[in-house]
Amino acid sequence: MMPAPPSTPKWMIVLIVIILLPVFQFPFLLSDCPDLPIVRALLWIYPFYCLVAAYLAYQCYPQRHALAWILLLLMIMSHVSVWLLATTPLGLS
Repeated sequence: MMPAPPSTPKWMIVLIVIILLPVFQFPFLLSDCPDLPIVRALLWIYPFYCLVAAYLAYQCYPQRHALAWILLLLMIMSHVSVWLLATTPLGLS
């Protein structure tokens, strides 16, 4: 029999959930975004990306700590970039 892999620590689960919280601003971002198809498409992809990244960080942490941290950092950067995309005026004429 193979030994059971180590589980993800509770503190990491709490950290993943905290980093995932900005996804709940999605309705606000969608109502406040510019009316361009590419912006709307990126905003609709954003919650799915965050959920998948959080799940993968949870799954890979016991064996690959660095990859989990990279996924969390990418998720933080995506929060910032989507917020800037939705709230900054594009200045298109």
